[in-house]
Amino acid sequence: MRFKRINVDTVRCIVSETELIENGLQMDDFLQNDGKTEEFLRKIVSMAEEEVGFKVQGGPLSVQVAVLPEHLLALTFSERPDSNILNILQNLKSAVDSLSNMGNRIEENTEQEQEAGDQDTLVEGCDKRLYILEFQDLDEIISYAKSIVLEEPVVSSVYRIREHRAVNYYLLIERNGLGDKEICRVISASVEFMKEASSDMHKAAYLAEHGTCVLQKDALEVLQKL
Repeated sequence: MRFKRINVDTVRCIVSETELIENGLQMDDFLQNDGKTEEFLRKIVSMAEEEVGFKVQGGPLSVQVAVLPEHLLALTFSERPDSNILNILQNLKSAVDSLSNMGNRIEENTEQEQEAGDQDTLVEGCDKRLYILEFQDLDEIISYAKSIVLEEPVVSSVYRIREHRAVNYYLLIERNGLGDKEICRVISASVEFMKEASSDMHKAAYLAEHGTCVLQKDALEVLQKL
């Protein structure tokens, strides 16, 4: 398991399928509200204190769940007043449900990309598969860019936008013909650095209209050279 402290109240844990099996669990086990699953979640919270100093102050916990490529599960724990650890199970159920449809979505997206052609679009028109990664600051994006080896060119850009009195940075990555293996490797490598990820075309259009484009088209390649 890999832990990263996001802020004073939030920590992220990356769990592999192998680690789930070693703990007597499988993805399907999260569909059931049983003691074994809850015990595993509490174990992760306890490990987070040892690994990165994340200490629960007694308040209720909430979690954001992301099912990642290469059979990885990302659990982001936050001590918030709007949830508790029992609600984690319902969030995990939703994540596992989405995993069962992932293969079909990838196949459908690939067919759509082939029909759309190979012209670079990156936000304009939003007719290609985009992955939107949110980062705390530009340094985090640079660290991520330097952590990966690009086997082929990746169409990518960086946007900066002020939201809720804070400046946020977004890295947009366009699939643009990349194979399943390559895009999975590029996206999964970002988990240790980013805050959130999505593929919301409305979000991409909003960034293009209201944000400032810091780097266009070949952002990852440029950042790797800094």
